[in-house]
Amino acid sequence: MKSESANNGELRVSINELRPDMVLSRDVVNVSGTVLLAKDTMLNNINYTKLIANDLGHVYIKPESVNLSIPIFTFSDIEAASVENQKIPVEERPEFPLFKAEYDYSSDETKRCLYEISEGGQIDLNHMYAITNNIMGKLRCKSDVFYFLSNIKDSDEPTFHHSVNVSLLCNIFGRWMGYDSEDLANLTTSGLLHDIGKTKTPSEILNKQGKFTEQEYEIMKKHTILGYRIMQQQDIPSEIKLGALMHHEKIDGSGYPLGITGGKIGNIAKILTICDIYDAMTANRVYRKKLCPFEVIKMFESRVYGELDTKYLLTFLQSIAYSYLGRWVLLSNAIEAEVVFINSRSLSQPVVRTTDDEFIDLSMERTLSISDLTG
Repeated sequence: MKSESANNGELRVSINELRPDMVLSRDVVNVSGTVLLAKDTMLNNINYTKLIANDLGHVYIKPESVNLSIPIFTFSDIEAASVENQKIPVEERPEFPLFKAEYDYSSDETKRCLYEISEGGQIDLNHMYAITNNIMGKLRCKSDVFYFLSNIKDSDEPTFHHSVNVSLLCNIFGRWMGYDSEDLANLTTSGLLHDIGKTKTPSEILNKQGKFTEQEYEIMKKHTILGYRIMQQQDIPSEIKLGALMHHEKIDGSGYPLGITGGKIGNIAKILTICDIYDAMTANRVYRKKLCPFEVIKMFESRVYGELDTKYLLTFLQSIAYSYLGRWVLLSNAIEAEVVFINSRSLSQPVVRTTDDEFIDLSMERTLSISDLTG
């Protein structure tokens, strides 16, 4: 790969040398000054076609995101980004059966490992990391994980699906942040282990179909302490243990079990909190249907600033929003539209283009919103 190192360690890479999953180290701006793609965006075939269409010569990439074993973007990738191919239901796309098979196996393996560890077994970090990494390996473009997860059917054992989902979200979050291999592995593994305390939670509470009573909720909250105790004597990084203990803490002190604030909460725990909430909100519950990612972004924007670490939250929300750039969505008036521009000050309300070539800035049209994804 031909590239040039910039002063701050980033790589200047030719458009023709770009590969899936490379992460931008700078905003990509066109000749008119419009931000096409924001810093921390992970490249996929859809946003790559936007770079091609704008006749850009190069972009700046985080070195840690470069994997030379992944082939460069090809004409087939550009074809796959077409409107026709995007509208093919996810479950009918060639990658989905492979992804689902690996996902199902990984959920079963996660359950086995968590119960074994909770009974005194040793934690094999390499094996735990491989569980998640093998799922990600089934995707040509890692950012497709959001689309694919939205098409995984509800489980009879949601605890273990949730653990896998949070681990996948942590993995892609670490890639956005440009984490090195060790930090990425620790963060990813923390996602699988964060709810291990639930293996000690009474099954009638854990599997209850409905909202908890106040007493049940107090019992459920103890899973954070139980998880920490299970891992306390294990020879693993302390931040992984503290992730299990602190993933329900909030930086304003309103969380549990310790009610601690800001700098006392570990970085892994702060990221786990965001990924944990996102997965819970985008999953079906007895008392509500799963929410569209743009609805979740809006709720994050309007309700949880002050509770979550702003640095991590902004990276998470921005990167998710940009992962849907060029995707087709369903508006609240039942019209299909393409996401063509992300409003940096209102990530949940992008500019969209309808099938009639009408451009709508959702940040200005308050009566309209994105209600669902298509495909």
